[in-house]
Amino acid sequence: MSTALKILLVEDSESDAALLIRHLKRENINFTHTRVWNRTDYTTELKENTPDLIIADQALPQFSGMEAFRIIKSEDINIPFILVTGSVSEKLLTEFSKEGIDDYILKGNLLRLATAIENAVSKKRISQLHHQLEIAYLDIKNSINYAKIIQEAMLPEESDLNDTFPGSFIFFKPKDTLSGDFYWLKKDENIFSIAVADCTGHGVPGALLSMMGFNILYQIFSTKKALQPSEVLAKLNHQVRRILKHGDTTLNVGMDIALCAIDIKNKTMMYSGANRPLFIQREKELIEFKPNKISIGEMDNSQIFFTNHSISLKTNDRVFLFSDGYADQFSEKIDKKITMKRLKEILIQTSGLSFKKQKEFIVDFFESWKGNSEQVDDVLLICIQIA
Repeated sequence: MSTALKILLVEDSESDAALLIRHLKRENINFTHTRVWNRTDYTTELKENTPDLIIADQALPQFSGMEAFRIIKSEDINIPFILVTGSVSEKLLTEFSKEGIDDYILKGNLLRLATAIENAVSKKRISQLHHQLEIAYLDIKNSINYAKIIQEAMLPEESDLNDTFPGSFIFFKPKDTLSGDFYWLKKDENIFSIAVADCTGHGVPGALLSMMGFNILYQIFSTKKALQPSEVLAKLNHQVRRILKHGDTTLNVGMDIALCAIDIKNKTMMYSGANRPLFIQREKELIEFKPNKISIGEMDNSQIFFTNHSISLKTNDRVFLFSDGYADQFSEKIDKKITMKRLKEILIQTSGLSFKKQKEFIVDFFESWKGNSEQVDDVLLICIQIA
């Protein structure tokens, strides 16, 4: 032990105390000590000079070693405690165990004292570390839970979507408390814009990126100039690159996103995607519009171009935007993902259901497939039914 161990020796016999001290010195234990032998001095030492270890004789004139232990126990003081006794009966052993003392030593067998001290001190240190970890865990948990409240407050309400498109739903299931997936809505007169984004990672890192992406979209759409989805993605890419670049180093993070602008009156839609496709379910047919195979933030603005898809819509068309979390989920029973192919089959299979029944089927299938296995990623899927 590099730092001197502060020992409080509770012993009325000077000769027994001297014997203990000589033994500790022979064992090369680095320590200082204070000796007391009555309750008053004992409690004073506990308050004024908190020891690292207490070694107490079981039989004292005014009070016993067990009483000394009960004092620190009642005060919830976590100090290693070793009891020294001349003899030990089975009844006394049961009492020691029940009370929870760290160890006991027979006066005739002091050879075990050094090992008992090392074990008791190590046990205390582990207990302290465990307590510190519990406090740190609770602090982190509380911070993350509060961050979740902030993140959820930023996300639009599902009612914001349903007010314009009553036959719509959102399936949003973060892997952790916080999500790297986010969605964004904006209605401007006759144009309804919606984005579904999947940021690098999940949990805290993903959430930071999602909040950054959400705010950049808000800033882009705050300008009066009407922009096509491809132009929005180009601006989003430029801003993400600008924010995440430090010196000559660019962080290897970004986001995949599907963005569309729906002209409600004329039943047309503009779509542009960065690694996220868009599906339209029309009766029993599923129409896929493919994205550009590049993530936001992957390349400089001058080197990237996003395609605009102009799409004519029909009444009862269902538009699907989604992250990759649903398709990438592994099964509890077989080592296979749901896959994009199976997701398409599910959408076709449920095309005749009401939007409520369709959402129920999609969610139930995911939960059944996942079972008790770990969720591998954030899940976000949005359906918009054209009125």
